[in-house]
Amino acid sequence: MRKGLTVLIIMIVIAISGFLITGGPARKGAKVVEGEALTENFTVEVVEVVRGNIKQTTELNVTFAPYSSVPLIPKTGGTVVEVLAATGDQVKKGQTLFVIDDTQLKLQVKQAEAAYEIAGASLAQLEKGASTEDLKQIEATVLQAKASSENIEAEYQRMEELYQKEMIPKKQLEAVELQRKIAATNLTAAQARLTAAQKGASEEQRNILKSQVKQAETALEMAKLQLSYTKVAAPISGVLAQFNVEVGGMAAPAAPAGLIVDNSRMKAKAVVPESYINNLKVGEKVTIEAKALPGSVFTGTITAVSPLAEQATRQFPVEFSVVNSSQALKAGMLGTTHLTIGEATNVPLIPVSTVLYEREKPYVFVVEEGLAVRRNIKIGLNSGEMVSVLEGLNEGTMVISRGQHQVKNGMLVEVK
Repeated sequence: MRKGLTVLIIMIVIAISGFLITGGPARKGAKVVEGEALTENFTVEVVEVVRGNIKQTTELNVTFAPYSSVPLIPKTGGTVVEVLAATGDQVKKGQTLFVIDDTQLKLQVKQAEAAYEIAGASLAQLEKGASTEDLKQIEATVLQAKASSENIEAEYQRMEELYQKEMIPKKQLEAVELQRKIAATNLTAAQARLTAAQKGASEEQRNILKSQVKQAETALEMAKLQLSYTKVAAPISGVLAQFNVEVGGMAAPAAPAGLIVDNSRMKAKAVVPESYINNLKVGEKVTIEAKALPGSVFTGTITAVSPLAEQATRQFPVEFSVVNSSQALKAGMLGTTHLTIGEATNVPLIPVSTVLYEREKPYVFVVEEGLAVRRNIKIGLNSGEMVSVLEGLNEGTMVISRGQHQVKNGMLVEVK
């Protein structure tokens, strides 16, 4: 009796141990996939592989710069007598920004006008001939013109010597040189007039006087042009920057007085990885956002794609033209843009969240006959929400979209 009881106890222990080790009796009809035993049903959600269009973009950081800028350089020199603008002002093309002393240039205009009148009178006198009284007046004019020419010549020699010693600016020497030329023209015209009056007019003399009239007219136009340069105007419309002009200061033809920035358009600069560079095309439209202007979106166009990469980064510089009609963008601001680096139409698509990775290789779980089955796939473009599937899935396949991180290959699943 005791021996039989002992055998019974041993059999019970063995049975309990077997139950614990195997997890209970085998499920009727259970399947094994790739050697993995199946457990109880697990609830999942699925999405269907559908065909559609997809676009992949990449975000780039950009820096805004002036699209164009023009230095403000006076065309004549002298003392500034009036300032009509300040740094930061919005100016229009042709607007006067400051004025240079025009006293000397006004005098040159008057002298040129006088020379032009004398040359014209000489030609008119030649055409009609001269009386005795006219001859006396002409002779007096010649003497006066000769004295004036000699005085100005002496003054020019003195100023040239001072210039060589760097004691006066070149502009001052040029002003005296212009007076010298006008005086010489006056003397030549007066002498020609006297000769014509004394000997009578010949065709050659007429031609000479006509030429002198033309020269005097050209000198007058040049003097008036130089006078107009004393009002320094904006060469383009834009914002006045780096404007360093004060009343009493000196302006010089070779010295920039400021910079005008055209802010109706801006230039955005970025660098692009070599893997994307062949996807970019000049003329392509983009949208750009400025970090300092949340919510503002600007329209841009690719204007240049460099064929050479930067040596340090191996990335390619790209430039955009950006419409800045509101003039809210400023040089030096930072922004971002999204460039299209790939597009595809009518391709299988699945949500990005359904894709899992093992050693950087993508895979998904699909539902087949109530089982979660692992499928290795090859993916293409990524829009951020969807990815295109190049290999491994067909249209209509059910892909697990919720619970994919918990299931195992071959596990029994129930679709919610």
